[in-house]
Amino acid sequence: MKGFRLERLQSELYKVLYSVFNGEISDNRISGISITKVKLSPDLSLLKVYFSDYNQQIPLEKILELLNRSSGFIKKQIAGANIMRTIPQIVFQYDETNERVGKMDELFRIIAEEKRNNNYYDDDRDNVYYDDDELEDEDFEDYEEYTDDLDEDLDFDYEEIEEDEDDNSKK
Repeated sequence: MKGFRLERLQSELYKVLYSVFNGEISDNRISGISITKVKLSPDLSLLKVYFSDYNQQIPLEKILELLNRSSGFIKKQIAGANIMRTIPQIVFQYDETNERVGKMDELFRIIAEEKRNNNYYDDDRDNVYYDDDELEDEDFEDYEEYTDDLDEDLDFDYEEIEEDEDDNSKK
């Protein structure tokens, strides 16, 4: 099946499943589930339904069992939508994206906190942790040599530039 037709069919199946889980299903334990993604196999025989935001008081295994039991009702709803000739087998899978994002945010927060607490300077090439009070005159010697080098490079005669501009404008 062509890619765009498959995507369109997945979009329609998502709409049907969204309406099922937001009002049509009678079991309160799985009625609040959020469908995050629907993936249909190219031969239209398998439908993977990714979900999240389930009731944390009920174990994930129990939620998966309840979803598998309700797959007959869901297949009936898909058949009633008249979007497919054959109804695919439905497989439910928990989407862990939110937990992964939470873990990554926590890691970034810890890294930022460590940088703030340790006075770590990103531009310091030797990665030395130090306070501003510990800077000594030796640390500034290289800086002074650098600025002296710059001053020497910038010594040029502005009059020469003006003369060149005058010559170019006359031509």
